[in-house]
Amino acid sequence: MILILLRYIKGCLSVRFDGVYSEKVLNLLASENISVWRLRYANGSISARMFAKDFKKLRKLRKNTDVKVRIIQKYGFPFFWKKYSCRTGFLSGVIIFFVLLKFLSTFIWVINVEGNHTVKTSEIVKTLNSIGISENIKSSKIDAKRSAQRLLIKRNDLAWASLNIEGCVLNVNVTEIEKKPETDHSVPTNLIAGCDGIIKKIEAVSGDVKVKVGQNVHRGDLLVSGIIENMLTVSFVESNAVVVAQVEKSYHKKELFAQSIKQKTGKSSNNDVLEILGAKIPLFLPKNEKNAIADYDIYCLSFLGKKIPVTLYKKRLSYFYKINTFTSEETIKNQLSSKLKAFLESKDIQGYIPIGTEYYTDDEGVTISHRYLCDIDIADECEILLSQ
Repeated sequence: MILILLRYIKGCLSVRFDGVYSEKVLNLLASENISVWRLRYANGSISARMFAKDFKKLRKLRKNTDVKVRIIQKYGFPFFWKKYSCRTGFLSGVIIFFVLLKFLSTFIWVINVEGNHTVKTSEIVKTLNSIGISENIKSSKIDAKRSAQRLLIKRNDLAWASLNIEGCVLNVNVTEIEKKPETDHSVPTNLIAGCDGIIKKIEAVSGDVKVKVGQNVHRGDLLVSGIIENMLTVSFVESNAVVVAQVEKSYHKKELFAQSIKQKTGKSSNNDVLEILGAKIPLFLPKNEKNAIADYDIYCLSFLGKKIPVTLYKKRLSYFYKINTFTSEETIKNQLSSKLKAFLESKDIQGYIPIGTEYYTDDEGVTISHRYLCDIDIADECEILLSQ
């Protein structure tokens, strides 16, 4: 590898020796310590490679040999430089490229966050932006140790953080705080009914249960008391219980006779925006977005498996026109029935028992009213106020 690089820097030639006694030239080259390599013999000619600076010596050596020497190809940096040295535009472009590359290497291009599981990366990056660290800041302006401390002060869900700069990439390593549910058991509470219903199940952990299974309760009734009275003492506790009751719920939905339907025209257009180091460059001419449905795709570009500070936003516009139609009562009832079915399927309703479905028609449209029974936990916590 070193030898190949040395030959490229010095420059070399691919030459061919033509003549009856062309092999005599090789003996002469050896006597003058001129290096040749890649020797090939074909059709009475010998081809080889040699350094460009040794080619001038062949003029004296081949005078008495009656051998012709031809240059087949030139290799190496000296020939490359000779070819492009007169092209000022090319040289200026090369110089500007390396100067720009050096200048951009002083900035942070990408922020990588590792170690987070519940805290979103976007939230951590947003906090970094609030303390002055973003993807277009100079790396020399970042005090890694101080910035990590400021990040921990800003976020109470992180236990540890460190910032490491690797070239144009800022690696942020964090450790999250394991949150444990904190409850203040020193505050005595009652459990009261949040709505009317019939008690179906009681699972009490603490407190004095005041109701029984099968009992009909109303909103605000006491279910579990936090005041426990013994023979000689009275204690106050936090009531903890699950009180499941059968309650009545209802679903209401209205559809109008006069409806506006969006009909696609089949035409669409793409509006692309390129974001480089925080600067957004539109790649489209302004277009009319009236009567169009927008759909977005975001692509974070990468190079050799590494993210680069280039983001492509693709915005697709699908155009439509509105058609005003009058829908019959029967069709609207079918639509409302389908929406009711979809609503019931989307909800995890425990102990569902339908009561009845009614439709109400007025001048504007049709309204559906569906009543049903279901089982829910109706216990609401209420603090016991103690007088001093």
